Amino acid sequence: MAAKQPKKQEKPSDREWRLRKGLDAFGNMFALNLCFVIASIPVITIGASLSATYAMAIRLQEGEEETVLHGFIHEFKRSFKQATLAWLLVLVATAVLLAENILVNNTTSHGIAVFYTIVFYLELLLVALVLAFLFPMIGRYTTTVKLAIKNSLLLSVGYVFSAIKIIVAWVAPIALSIIYPLIFIYTWYMWLLLIFGAIIWGTTHTIRFVFRTNEEAMESTREQAEQEAAEAAGKDEGAENGEKDAREKDLPPKKELIGVAARANVLKGTSAANNNTIKRNASGNSSGYSSKSSQNGGWYRGDKYDKSKKKKKKK
Repeated sequence: MAAKQPKKQEKPSDREWRLRKGLDAFGNMFALNLCFVIASIPVITIGASLSATYAMAIRLQEGEEETVLHGFIHEFKRSFKQATLAWLLVLVATAVLLAENILVNNTTSHGIAVFYTIVFYLELLLVALVLAFLFPMIGRYTTTVKLAIKNSLLLSVGYVFSAIKIIVAWVAPIALSIIYPLIFIYTWYMWLLLIFGAIIWGTTHTIRFVFRTNEEAMESTREQAEQEAAEAAGKDEGAENGEKDAREKDLPPKKELIGVAARANVLKGTSAANNNTIKRNASGNSSGYSSKSSQNGGWYRGDKYDKSKKKKKKK
């Protein structure tokens, strides 16, 4: 029998690299957790704090940023308005769901209770699907609250398994702490130090995959629409030349070219609409909203236009 070959030992450099990567991830989770907890103390700022934490987690995992505090403050200020408004809408939706739950429990009619129960769970599912990507999207992209809610729901429906993973990652530990208070009593300090950051850091891997896949799909769709518009415009030009030659030769035009002009106009309109709604960022990504990343150190520049420079140029 042949002697068993000894297992190939891992190179020390590889082990050191993995250890360093693990320690970096732990440090980032710890720092993100502290930033999130401190910024969420006023309660009304939880939405802005969550958006900024997700924005920084994405930046750190993609190597766009090396520090946490400065970037977190920057993102917190930038997304404060949209994220706070979205958080207020979440609080209103939560209040409505609680009121409906009380109504269901106090309803004596069995048929009405069943109806309201079905409506309650459908609304709860809708809110959960929206929340899966809502605050990460506000943190990563420049968009309105209305568009963020719409796109978050579309992403959750299009990537349903990814949405389920994100929802479970958030709901499971929170639900266990509520159902079994003893667990929270023994682990409350871990929530203040690590658990929030660990959940955000872990779900960020899934969110990055969904965002990247969606951006690539939209880029491909945009290029395909532009190509079809160019081909249709070429066919339209050929049809016009054919009609001109037919009139000169006193021959009837070809029937298969009828309607090409209409299709070209539709595709041109589609391409123009896409160009108006899709903003390409400096890294080459595209979507219905522009990414906050740019070539300037990974920062999105939203500086106001200086009119004095324009006046100097005129002089």
